[in-house]
Amino acid sequence: MKVLFRYFQSAGITCAVTLALLAPAPAMAESLKAAVRAAVTNNPAGQAADADVRATLFEMLELKGEYQPEVSLFGEVGGQIVDNPATLSSADNNRFRETGQIGIGVEYTLFDGHRRENLVYRNATRLDASILRQMDASETLALNAVEAYVDVIRLRGLSHLAASNIARHEEIGAQVRDLVNGGRLPRSDGFLVEDRIAAARDAKIGIDQSLANAHARYIRVIGHPPKGKMKVPGVGSLPKNLRNLQGIAVRNSFRVQIADKLASEAKFDARIKNADRKPRVTLNAGVTHGVNRDGNSSNRSDAFVGFKMNWTLYNGRRPARDAGAKERIRQAELERRVAADEVRELAARTWNGHVKYVERSKLLDKQLRANNLIVRQYRDELTAAKRSLIDLLEAERTVFNVRFQKASSDAALTFSRYRLLAAQSRLAAHFGLAQSNVIFAPHYEEKALRSPRAAVFNTVVEPLR
Repeated sequence: MKVLFRYFQSAGITCAVTLALLAPAPAMAESLKAAVRAAVTNNPAGQAADADVRATLFEMLELKGEYQPEVSLFGEVGGQIVDNPATLSSADNNRFRETGQIGIGVEYTLFDGHRRENLVYRNATRLDASILRQMDASETLALNAVEAYVDVIRLRGLSHLAASNIARHEEIGAQVRDLVNGGRLPRSDGFLVEDRIAAARDAKIGIDQSLANAHARYIRVIGHPPKGKMKVPGVGSLPKNLRNLQGIAVRNSFRVQIADKLASEAKFDARIKNADRKPRVTLNAGVTHGVNRDGNSSNRSDAFVGFKMNWTLYNGRRPARDAGAKERIRQAELERRVAADEVRELAARTWNGHVKYVERSKLLDKQLRANNLIVRQYRDELTAAKRSLIDLLEAERTVFNVRFQKASSDAALTFSRYRLLAAQSRLAAHFGLAQSNVIFAPHYEEKALRSPRAAVFNTVVEPLR
């Protein structure tokens, strides 16, 4: 009865490993949601994405100056000789005199071929792309956090499984020594079981090393060591089929949306370059005060106000520039198609992996039940001298390998469900991070197109905390 109790107690380890992902956590344990939130908000990669968004926003706000007057202060000091007897007196003509002047000028652009508007459109689109990159980075960080979290749970379970495997072999070793001492088994069987005990201990050393490496990765991704017992909650509302998954993935994909923004940016860039086909009209005004200017030994002050137009009627660079701009637009549109195709492929690979792990988990369940029955039968037959020790040890090895595969497969199945969310760009939202970790919403292109001046320049940038 004691042997059977130990057998069932050891067999229960597999269930414990399998259910470890769903086991209730103590109060001090770190939840998966808390771990993901820490990874997304504290990881340097996420903070770098935040900084990129803020920098891109300030680059857009910088364009506000394009709609404001430009005020310049100018001056010069030197010496000159002017030979102009028609306008200068004999005392001033052809004489070297020190001269200098100072003035202030104001220039205000009235029309520039819509260059300023397209600059705003382009930078607003660029800001949207930066925000989408930040959101995409959050998805990646969240997925890395889930993977690190699940891997720690998996390796903890495998370490317990390895310890159970050592205990089972030590139990067999005690049974074999009794049978050897009783003359019912040869002495070589005692050496054989000792070899298997050493192999079981060596397997645990390798697993514990992997667990230590998983802890190190957890610290890098999450920012601190794992805390207490951990659990992974279930995931609901998964796609019904591959086609459904691919459709959602492409619609939600941040990569595809970024490619859309880059295509719009290329179009606005082309319009900026084409602005020189139209005249540039400015309103200019200024005041100048000078000493000994133009050869006159006297002070002189001038004031001016008026319109200025500059229109480049021909530029030999335009044909090549226009052709290059069209190719850039075409490139961006094709890269958008590439991004969509890659998202579909990633969705398919994620779906296929999920289906494989579901099927594999069922098969390993059946295989484990069969192997547990074999081990139980072999142990009884060994006691009755109807089965050799090597048969029992090989059966034990098979049970351990199946348990090992089952625990890893169950963890992979759990992780694959979160990968399905990530493939749909829904992982951060699943953990309530869709809005809290985004500084600004990616709708600046639409705002700029509605009102290129007021809508985007009224953005308030909160200081860093």
